[in-house]
Parts: sequence; structure tokens; C-alpha cells
Amino acid sequence: MTAPGGDAAAVTPAAGGISWRLLAYSLAAFHVAYVLFVLFGALLVFVWPGAIYVHLAAVAWAGATMIGNLGCPITDWEKSALRRGGREPYPEGFLQHHVLRRRFDSAHARRNHAVLGAVAIVLNLAVYLLIL
Repeated sequence: MTAPGGDAAAVTPAAGGISWRLLAYSLAAFHVAYVLFVLFGALLVFVWPGAIYVHLAAVAWAGATMIGNLGCPITDWEKSALRRGGREPYPEGFLQHHVLRRRFDSAHARRNHAVLGAVAIVLNLAVYLLIL
């Protein structure tokens, strides 16, 4: 990050930097929970049939953001909180940073996101076809 004068400077935390970092880490944990809900939430429908509407909306949003490269607001919020907490956020998206960077070539990040979005939709469609 550069200072207003153009010189490279370390990211300086805003007042309450620890609180902002805690918020960022909480958002990352929420993001993990959301991804798990998208992948496995159809199984929750066995126990709680009313969850189907929330889960279908979550799968539709996740699929659209992954396939359409729309970006996720949770990632933006996490990165903003990291900046305010004095940390430099990662440059890529949440999944690319935390999951895909170790398993897939980053040069194909766009393709990988689209494939994962399609897999999430097809996986859930298969589970719903089995339970409905």
C-alpha cells in the first residue's frame, strides 16, 4: 500500500486495529461456514425441510458468483477489515487464496472458479433429485 505522497509505506492500523482484524477473521470463518453450507446444506434438508429455500438461494448465489465472476461481498468486507486492522489483504478471491492456490495453477483461476461453481450446482442438484 502506498502513502498519499506516493512512497511505499506499511499499512498502518486504524484505531482499534485488533478489533478490525478480529472482524476480518470472523468474516473468514463465516465465509468457510457459507461454503460448507453451499456444498453440504442439501443434507440439512433431510433434518429440516424448511432449509431448502435458504439453501437453494445460497447455491444459486454461489454458482452465479463463481461462474459469472461476480465477486463475493464477504470477501470485500474481509479485505476491508484487514486493511483497517493494519494487514495487507490477499490479492485474489477467498477460494483462490485459501483453497485453490495449493491445489490448482493460479493462471487458470477463472476457469477453476467456473468449474467449482458448476460442480456445486450439479452436486446439489443430484442430492435434491435423490431426496425429493
